[in-house]
Formats: sequence, C-alpha cells, structure tokens
Amino acid sequence: MSAGMPSMPNLTAYENPQVSASLQSAPTVPIQQLSDQAIEATALAGSAAIRRIIAERNELRRDGERLRGVIQELRHENAKTANAGEQYKQLATELLLQLKQMHQAIQDAQDKIRQLSTNTLEDRDPGLTSLARRFASGSTG
Repeated sequence: MSAGMPSMPNLTAYENPQVSASLQSAPTVPIQQLSDQAIEATALAGSAAIRRIIAERNELRRDGERLRGVIQELRHENAKTANAGEQYKQLATELLLQLKQMHQAIQDAQDKIRQLSTNTLEDRDPGLTSLARRFASGSTG
C-alpha cells in the first residue's frame, strides 16, 4: 500500500447476502491493484444498492402518505364519534328532564287525589252539602 493512495473499503451490499459475504471475506486491497472487472463489479453493486435504497425510500414515502391519510380518516371518525357522543348526552339530558317533569306531574296528581279522597263533603263545598242534606231529609226549608 503506497502513501497517499486510499485502500478499497470493506463494503457490504445492501440486502444481498451473496455480495455481502464475498465483500466481507475479501481482503482490503489498494485501488490500483484492483482489476477493472473488480472495480466495475463494485460500482455495479454500489449502483444496485443505491437503486434499492431509493426504491425503499420511495416505498416509505408512499407508506407515509397512506398513513397520513389513515390518520386523517381516523381523526375525522374520532370527531364524528365525539359529536355523536355529545348528541347522545344532550338527548339523555332532555329525556331525564322530561322524565322528572312527568314524575312531578304524577306526584302532583297523586297528592291531589289523596287530598280529595281525605276531605269530607263539607270541606269541599258547604253550600252544596247543606242543600243535599235538606233534600235527603225531605224538608225544603
């Protein structure tokens, strides 16, 4: 190895076990000792690795775009679900209010029935009671 001349790095091929194994087992050799064929093979392997990396990057970009769309759809569905939940809460609140009003009306009616059933006839209308007694006894006055 002469001074000033870089040695060939020990390269590994991206996702190609055969090329990777052959490159890992190959000793580091100064570039001037490599044959044109070896340099060309290394360049082709590097080029293929770069193409695979670019293809993977593009696939990851597509996946990212698809996932962004999925996230947007999930956010939209989440908002719809939250809105439906709010509507059900409002409906339940209105229903509860109506049930309370119905309960109060029933209680008021029951109280009135109890009050009417416990009052005597005299308590209801003294004049009518007096008239009824006169007719019942046969005297008109």
